[in-house]
Amino acid sequence: MRVLEEYFASAGEVTEQNAWEHVYRCLLWMNVGAGLAHIYDSNHMQPGGVFHARAARFTELLCKHWNISRKELPSQIDVLFKGCVAELKRREEEDGEIDSETESELISAIQAHLRGEGIKEDRALALARTIEVQSRDFFTLGNKRKNALGEGFEDLLLILLQRVSKIPLEKLPLRTPVSGLPGFRRAPPRNKGDPRKREPHPDIAIVEGEITHVIATAKWSMRQDRETQFQSEYHSFQMNKTQTTELTYALITNEFDIARLKNVVNAEPGRDRGGYIFHNVYHICLPLLRETHGDRFKEIEPWVGTGKLRSLDNFLVEMRGRFGES
Repeated sequence: MRVLEEYFASAGEVTEQNAWEHVYRCLLWMNVGAGLAHIYDSNHMQPGGVFHARAARFTELLCKHWNISRKELPSQIDVLFKGCVAELKRREEEDGEIDSETESELISAIQAHLRGEGIKEDRALALARTIEVQSRDFFTLGNKRKNALGEGFEDLLLILLQRVSKIPLEKLPLRTPVSGLPGFRRAPPRNKGDPRKREPHPDIAIVEGEITHVIATAKWSMRQDRETQFQSEYHSFQMNKTQTTELTYALITNEFDIARLKNVVNAEPGRDRGGYIFHNVYHICLPLLRETHGDRFKEIEPWVGTGKLRSLDNFLVEMRGRFGES
């Protein structure tokens, strides 16, 4: 959250019209292999992959909107993760957590393997050092990116709901257990020795007094197992809801797979229709999604027409109209 707050302190005026740009500056990153903005599964974004052309189109459109070249794009995005990595490295240096002996052993092991494949000693050492750095980044920083992206997206939406929608923080519980929200059953006391019962923690809720009005789910993208999670959480919310006031379920996402989006907007309660519902699905930038896909966008155009599939700016304006304070 601190990295985001520092970013917004110097970001200038944030409005519903430019909110999507701030989301991309903070959270979007480059796919190193493809040299493109990362908007889909990495293996499909590489040259020859089924999504390469669309990823290239998105990157081109974004650079054109910002009036920059593709070479300049990496320096304009990924603010959150760059800030987190800088802080992580600073702490490691202070705490002395970098184990040079282990690092040396790993490089030696890789070098020996390369020498066994017939690569000359000097070249093998240089390659070993490169492989060590890249593998360490992949296995440690790669996992940290997933964590930073998930909570960072939620934190960023919280900031936008405060700054753009003018909703006070006390109305915006963040990652709070559903039993801790107004209008839901309280969790029963736990007997000594009993394991803690798992319950959903809605990403963001909007509450007023004794009522929860909105449960907003923030998912940057939707893996194949997301729908199972949506179904489980929706069932839990409905089973534990005690209020009679209607509860709105909203999804905010940057998913670029048309088929995945189609499944979500088409879902309804019931075994044959997905078993859950989002009353509205808000894409970070619906116009860019449309331009990226061209004719393919027609598959989800009907839901744009009904108002079920909308853009982030619509979400911020709607929430301001319902819950904002001047």
